[in-house]
Amino acid sequence: MKVGVVKEQKAGEGRVAVTPENVKKLVDAGATVLVEKSAGVGAGFPDADYAAAGGTIVSHAQSWDSDLVVKVKEPDEEEYQYFKPGQVVWGFQHLASSPATVKAMQAAGTTAIGGETIVENGELALLKPMSAIAGRRSVIMGAYYLEAQHGGEGILLPGTPEVASGTVVIFGGGNAAFNAASLALAMGCRVTIIELKKDRRDWLAKQFTGEALTLLPSTPENLAAAIKTADVFISTILIPGAKPPKLVTTAMVQSMKPGSVLVDVAIDQGGTVETIDAPTSIDDPVFTKYGVIHYAVPNQPGAVPRTATMALAVGNIKYLLAIAKSGIDGAIKNNPALASGVNLYHGQVTNKGLAESLNLPVVSLEAALKPQH
Repeated sequence: MKVGVVKEQKAGEGRVAVTPENVKKLVDAGATVLVEKSAGVGAGFPDADYAAAGGTIVSHAQSWDSDLVVKVKEPDEEEYQYFKPGQVVWGFQHLASSPATVKAMQAAGTTAIGGETIVENGELALLKPMSAIAGRRSVIMGAYYLEAQHGGEGILLPGTPEVASGTVVIFGGGNAAFNAASLALAMGCRVTIIELKKDRRDWLAKQFTGEALTLLPSTPENLAAAIKTADVFISTILIPGAKPPKLVTTAMVQSMKPGSVLVDVAIDQGGTVETIDAPTSIDDPVFTKYGVIHYAVPNQPGAVPRTATMALAVGNIKYLLAIAKSGIDGAIKNNPALASGVNLYHGQVTNKGLAESLNLPVVSLEAALKPQH
């Protein structure tokens, strides 16, 4: 099997999907690994390391001429031309917010695996380390943009021994929220988490016993009241495979403090904030609307590519090895977690959330895998 490791096209994205160490594992498993020139440079992995691991350094187009194309983020529009029947494209696809990509994959008969929808032991296994980075970094970015030179309130988020700390309000209680709260509390901030599920609120309460944490059930009323108190508001709501509703309304944003900071962690899947019309980028990350600084970067881990690449490599290699050894059909049949990541199979939409978000017909993966007579 030919495995292509593609250099990311998104502005400011320095991550790479496969480390030299994992290239060696794939080569040892019998795969031919084509690594695009400079694919790993942003994460601190030079071409020489990939060549020493058994990879072949190739052009962008050549890396795409593979059975399994491994990326970090969704394909760029320029890359649609490389899709072909039976090809497997791997990455954090977030296809519900990219109907053009889905259309191109359908037309080509491509199989798409979204790392963000892989569920193992009840957890989003590949998204978990990226969510941890994004959650922690959201607090750091919030603190940064609160400074006066950025148009913020002009406060030090952790406060000082003499001056009270700021308030961080987190919408959602998943992994990104847990990590955001962990850092904010360690900084001495007052933190509110708004979470729908009682069992998750109970779990969070146990993790943060004795901390300056308020836990609220997720209702429009609680959200509207809490957001007014926020110096930094972080939305972490993600529905795997689907676009979430715009739960943070324009009126709520208008009620926030002038110079406060709003971060939408899940903007790559469409986000929950009504006042964000489109994602921003690592190079140009913020805009101000209604006096509130909006941070809407869809690939936050890309700003810390070394850490993010190494964390991602730990999680994805077992799935990549399974595909390299058994082919996509065999790997899916033998691994339910991998199967949960299949968004399209040979151009057919197999993820229910994706189909509902884009109003497309859905085919069960089991039916799609059956031989056609």
